[in-house]
Formats: sequence, structure tokens, C-alpha cells
Amino acid sequence: MIFICTNYNCNDGQVFINNEKMGSKIFFYLCFILFLLSAFCISCSNANKFSLGSDFVESQTNMVLTDTFRVDLSTVLLDSLLTSATGVALVGNYKDNEFGKITCTNYFEVGLPSYSEISEKAIYDSCTFFLSYSGYSYGDTTALMSVSIHQLKENITLNSNGSLYNVSKFEYAKDAIGSKLFYPNPTSSDSILRIHVNEYGDTLFTLFKNKDNNVSSSDLFLDYIKGFVLTSGNENNNAVLGFDADSSHTYFKIYYHVTDETVKNYVISIKLSSDTRQFNNIQHDFAKSRLAAIDSLANHRILSQQSDGRCYMQAGIGLLPKIQFPTLQDLFLKNRWKLLKADLIIVPVKDSYDRFILPGNLYLYDTDKHNDINGYLSDRSGNPVKGTFVLDKLYNENTSYTFDITPFISNELADNYFNYDHGIFVGVVQKKLYTTIDRLEIEGKAPRVKLKLYYVTY
Repeated sequence: MIFICTNYNCNDGQVFINNEKMGSKIFFYLCFILFLLSAFCISCSNANKFSLGSDFVESQTNMVLTDTFRVDLSTVLLDSLLTSATGVALVGNYKDNEFGKITCTNYFEVGLPSYSEISEKAIYDSCTFFLSYSGYSYGDTTALMSVSIHQLKENITLNSNGSLYNVSKFEYAKDAIGSKLFYPNPTSSDSILRIHVNEYGDTLFTLFKNKDNNVSSSDLFLDYIKGFVLTSGNENNNAVLGFDADSSHTYFKIYYHVTDETVKNYVISIKLSSDTRQFNNIQHDFAKSRLAAIDSLANHRILSQQSDGRCYMQAGIGLLPKIQFPTLQDLFLKNRWKLLKADLIIVPVKDSYDRFILPGNLYLYDTDKHNDINGYLSDRSGNPVKGTFVLDKLYNENTSYTFDITPFISNELADNYFNYDHGIFVGVVQKKLYTTIDRLEIEGKAPRVKLKLYYVTY
């Protein structure tokens, strides 16, 4: 792409010509210059500096393409991520050498069911807890997995802002009321996982049948039952599964029958009741990984030089790559310049996505020296900046994400001051940031992360 400027006035890659001395000859000169440019190749210096028509028209206007600005990379572990009221339950654990061990448990409350008066002749049959696969999984789903359900020993209480986080947790009974050993099949047409809780169900049935005070009101029932937690009951698990967490997909069913002249079957359904009190606790253990020191470092931030030139993203635990630009102020050394475009290019570590699919979409978040997330970076239209993803399936050489961050760079340079602490986080879309443990390893050495700037000097 070639940009032509006379009288030093270029804006956003468009051509503007405004020279009163040219008068009526303006159209002729424009045609003449375009003709000459089409006939000759423009030479390029090491910094991709283009001289436009310098042999024919006296001009000091040049377009420069450079990717030599330094990019600082680090990995930040956020203090917490909101995981309540997402409608997603994450259960399981996974361990590898790059990210250490991740353990997910899901907490939830149920409500007092509506049911008809139970006959004295009623006979308890069984009780089953139902979960519905959401379709999400992470890790090895070909091996046996165990999921257990435990009763809470304390009520779920919200924080002052009415939310719960990946670091929130409540005490629960050590002994499970039910467990399931199974081969996961999260994409199966039979999307239901069933855990038998017969002994516990018998206790509840007796309360309902006897009209016990603990089931006489919603508050008393909740105070008695408190809630439940789903855990990955087997330390040998090596997968995390996603389940739909709402009243239509998470519930107990108590089955009983009454025999008179015929046998009549009945069901009492006890459903998840509070969206805000359903949340995922997501724990990490980075021991023996490149991230082992991050918990003890200031601001929970590890430089890429301390992690073999790489930086890491993992949703759910709040592990995010941070990008900063320490030498952008060098542009101010030039007398007159105009930024046309800024592209940020990141490349995944080449051998990091053999077992894990790369995120199809990556987004950029605005952050500061406190490592707070201050919303998405926006494009010219005010929409979140999303990376253009290229997957090189054939040679595995050119896989990359490219982000147009022109508004961010332009705004930062607008007042002739660049704030180094004003950085960028790389992550998945916000909903997935809270409801998955998707991962990414970014290469910081070969090839390095690049900031490509297209600008005009005059």
C-alpha cells in the first residue's frame, strides 16, 4: 500500500492534496505522480521507509513501516474472577508440566419443592441427582472419571457486592452423599449424568412424609439443607467437565410409590434455586511449572524472561498475558509524524496446541499498573478489539493472531506522553474468562510479539 502526501497532510491512510500554488494544475500533477509510481518500484530501507516520488516532486514526506519497537511481556495472576450466576458448573481436575494442577468444584443451593401430601402408605424407592453436560470439556475425557456430591456444613453467603468468586469456598462434609465413576462423554446425545444418592434421598423423603418442621418453609429448609458441592472425587482424574447449572438441568428427584388397587408412582423434584449462589471454586497449583514463583512475586506478575521467554493465559484462574510498550515515546523524537495504523501480532508457542485447541477468538483488555481489568480495548467503532486468527494447518509455521490497536496507540500518543503502565491483557471473551479454563502459551522469543506501526513523517 502506498500513501501520497503533499503539503504534509495525511489522515488514516487517505490521500489529501491541498496546495494553493498548484492551482488548476492539481489534477494534472496527481495523474502524473500516479503514473510515475505505477512505473517505478519504490525502494525500502531497513525500517521500511518509503520516499514518495522524491526524484520528480520535491517532498520530505515518507511513510514508515517498523516493527522494531520493544514489547515487554509478562504473565499476571489476578486476585480473583467472578464465577457466580454464570449458569455453568465446572467439575474436575487436570495436571501438566506447563500450567501445573487445576481443580474445579461447583457450589449451589436448592429450594423447597412443591409437593402433594404424602400418603401414609407411601413407600420410598430411590433418589437420583441429575446433571446435564454443557458440551465443554478440558483435558483427557477418554479415561475414567469420578464426580462426587457433598452436603455443605455452612450456608452460602454472598460478598458485599452480591457476587462470589473463583477463590470463594465454604465448608462441606468430607463424606460424599453420592459418587459416580464413568467415562465422560460431554458431546453425547444422552447429555445427562446421573448420580444415585439413595440413602440421602431416604432421609429427605422421611422429612416430607412426616411433615417435619425442617421442610415447613423455604428458610427452614435452606437452613437445614444449606447446599451442595460437586467435587472431582478421584485424584487420578485428568479432565474438567462443564455442566449446565440452572433449575432445568440441575436437580434431585425422589421416587416413591403408593399401592392401593393399583400401584401409583410419584416424584418429588428438588431444583437448583439461586443463580447468584451458584459458583465455581477454581484452585491452582503451579509447583514444578514455569509459573511456580508467580504467587510469591509482587503483584503476582512474572516476566517472560523468568518463564523461558513465554507468557501464559488460562481462563477461570485469572492467568493473563500482559503487554506493554516501553519505547513508543521514541516517536516523539521525530519532528512531525502521523500514525496511520498499529497492528499487534502474537504467535502461540509452536508445540503448545497439539493436545489443546487454540482459542478461535482472542480479545484485548485495558489494564493499568494495578493489573485491574478496565474493560475491552475498543476499535474505531467502539466494538471490542478481536484478533484475526490464522491457523497454519499445513506447515505449522504461520499460526498467529493479529489485532488492530490503532485507537489505543493513537489515544496514548495524543498528548505527547506515553504511559508505560497503561498496558494490555490478552484473553478470551469475558463470558469464557469466567466459565472455562481455556489456555494459551504466547511465544516471546522466536518469533517475538511484534508491534507494527505504519506512520508518516514529514
